[in-house]
Amino acid sequence: MAEVTALRWESLRQRRSPHDFIIEPVEADFTDLQLAIDVDGRLHLLVAVTADPPSLPPDLQSIEVRLVEEEGRTWLDVTARSHHEDLFTMLVNKILYAILVDQRDPATSVEATIDELRAALRPVAQELGVGEQVGLFGELWVLSNILFPSLGSRACHLWSGPLGERHDFVGGVVHIEVKTTTKADEKHEISRLDQLRAPPGRCLLLASVQLERSIAGIATIATLVDEIIAKLGMDGRAIDVFDAKLKNLGWHDGLRQTGSLLRFNLRDAHVFKVEGTFPRLPDDYVPPRGVTGIRYTIDVAARSSLSAPEVEAILQAM
Repeated sequence: MAEVTALRWESLRQRRSPHDFIIEPVEADFTDLQLAIDVDGRLHLLVAVTADPPSLPPDLQSIEVRLVEEEGRTWLDVTARSHHEDLFTMLVNKILYAILVDQRDPATSVEATIDELRAALRPVAQELGVGEQVGLFGELWVLSNILFPSLGSRACHLWSGPLGERHDFVGGVVHIEVKTTTKADEKHEISRLDQLRAPPGRCLLLASVQLERSIAGIATIATLVDEIIAKLGMDGRAIDVFDAKLKNLGWHDGLRQTGSLLRFNLRDAHVFKVEGTFPRLPDDYVPPRGVTGIRYTIDVAARSSLSAPEVEAILQAM
């Protein structure tokens, strides 16, 4: 495969005149791919296609794709300004490799290569803060270790925390709220007036997850994500749902390589049934007029938690 270089572009410039569109095949014996420089100095790669593609890649700041008709043939005209020559040359060579070496469809090669470049230039998503990572870790741990053994891949469809609902997991009969802390005690902050209220006819469980944050920790959000995807196996629908909900919470794979990804060890985890004397505001509590938000702290250290068989029996109704 002939590689396009700065010398190739310079050769075309030397032949340019104020009124000519200078064009030549990328390879002498293959006319479906053409290089060109127009009178304004713009660089072009012309890719012959047998039919109009259903859509064209959106323009980048420096690179455009247009459909043109020349000499009775249809071409994708990939073009850039001359001062973006280095970037454009890299793009051209990747397109040529996809077509000439990988034998991919020309229109698909252009679109896929530009999409890849667009993704590489996209701003990095904002990193998750400490509190966000602690909370997400707790929800993922409960999903993988409490719900999945009883419900299988259906558990991913019940994960409602990323959707901004009142409780983190919502089933037809059972709701689960997850509270995660890295503190030494078993206290949790309740951030909504109705967070420890079960809807009529529903059972509410509180999962208390206690973590130790450590540079020697054996688990991260990434390891839990991988663990859950492995458990989902070939259930593509559940994997898509899981991935979409992770993105809603700000997770992206780029965080795996950042120094901001926290490491944890699990200290303990308990599940409580929220009923009777469980510490919370009473269901009929009405805040004073003008009070629009309430935060309070509960201590579950003295509460009796459910056993694993009891939790499993409740989840079967979820």
